[in-house]
Amino acid sequence: MSSSSFRNNVLLAVFAFVFSLGILSFTHWQYAGLFSLSIFAAYQWLFERKNHWFYLLLGGLITLCYAYLLSPFSWAFATVVLLGLFVYTYEKGIQWRKIPFLKPVLISLCWFALGIAIPKFALYGRIPNQDFSHIILFLVLAIVEDLEDRAVDEGHIKTIPLYLTKSETEGLIALWLFSYLALSNRIDLFSERIEIKILSIVLTIAPLGYFIYLKKSPKINHRYFDFILFLIGLLHLLV
Repeated sequence: MSSSSFRNNVLLAVFAFVFSLGILSFTHWQYAGLFSLSIFAAYQWLFERKNHWFYLLLGGLITLCYAYLLSPFSWAFATVVLLGLFVYTYEKGIQWRKIPFLKPVLISLCWFALGIAIPKFALYGRIPNQDFSHIILFLVLAIVEDLEDRAVDEGHIKTIPLYLTKSETEGLIALWLFSYLALSNRIDLFSERIEIKILSIVLTIAPLGYFIYLKKSPKINHRYFDFILFLIGLLHLLV
């Protein structure tokens, strides 16, 4: 893996940390931190061609931390272990990645489980209904990556972007992102607080901005979308 890819995964982990922190609050930073480290370890494990043992060890340490926070005999911890096994066999053994159209669904559920569902259930014994809307955001993130990998996946893996035109996929991404933002109870375009108003405006026009960017640029870069995680996290922390 190139150093740039390593930096990208570190940056993604930071964005994931801020997002999860915004959903959970500063009080529960431990869960946000473990979520961030899990994202980093998982992506490095999947795409790093050297030092696999290091990321496997990191994954083991993260699991021990979850065992301490959740109790090793809880359903929440059992889910963490299952997610770890899923990442381990994603491209090896079972090779979940090659099952047609399943990739974005599994990825979005993994992000939701680690970043929101498990912490919320462990802390409050329930997952608020409004939190399920975040699955839409994670699903969109996965579709964007599939669109970016379209040339690589063709002939090997069946994904949604391979069965739609590029324009149709772009439109679907923009529509889903707009739907997610429309469901958010944090966006307030008329807030008296300038920082909340600015973030709300930026996030509201984000789907259109991304759609225009895709139209003008032959290169698809999902870093733009990852940055939206950071902005959403900031908005939740400010409100």
